[in-house]
Amino acid sequence: MTQHSPRSSGARVNPMAPAAYDDLDVEAIKAVAAGNASEGQQKRALAWIVHKAAMTYDEVFVPGQPDVGHHLTGRRNVGNQILKLVNTPIHLLTKQKGTTDVG
Repeated sequence: MTQHSPRSSGARVNPMAPAAYDDLDVEAIKAVAAGNASEGQQKRALAWIVHKAAMTYDEVFVPGQPDVGHHLTGRRNVGNQILKLVNTPIHLLTKQKGTTDVG
């Protein structure tokens, strides 16, 4: 399996670098996009997006570089939105028929 890593797997050298991925990650993302991913590929693709691309669980503070921290916060927000939909019971996320948003 070929590992494509723009940054080391250890300490973050460049927090703005593209996310690391390997051949199976690429295959999984492409299969999801094509609509023919297996269950395992779906799980792998979502895990790659949340953990690697969105860096959901990584530290966003970069000393002396607030603009980088802001960028990382935006990336993390994508992962948090995905996790909200995955982890929240569906009845709390869907509107009942006949109701409207007023606000």
